[in-house]
Amino acid sequence: QTLRHLVFAIDAWLGRAVLRIEQPFHPLGQTIPESAEDGVDLSLFVTETPEYADVLAAFADRVAMVRRFLAGATPELLDEERSNPWAPDYPETVRACVGTILEEGWEHLRYALRDLDTLAAR
Repeated sequence: QTLRHLVFAIDAWLGRAVLRIEQPFHPLGQTIPESAEDGVDLSLFVTETPEYADVLAAFADRVAMVRRFLAGATPELLDEERSNPWAPDYPETVRACVGTILEEGWEHLRYALRDLDTLAAR
């Protein structure tokens, strides 16, 4: 689930906000929200637990997308404003959008590793 969320975060902050892709979301990065109402197009969501290899491939694709973007990013581009993907009336810099992706990755890594020392000590 952590990798699926990171796919979703990259799609939102790089795909939607920075690159302005109209439908940037990979189906494996999306889960059906608990608040889904009648009439929600469920074809956009993966309703079954996907194979781990498929999630890894989607994540690797999104990491490559971030790397390609950063390889060509200039200070001027990073200072440009974009719409926040969740609050379009509040602009963000491209730098802030990329920072959100990196922060999401860091926090999810911390979460995934948090108990390893405790488990290994048992």
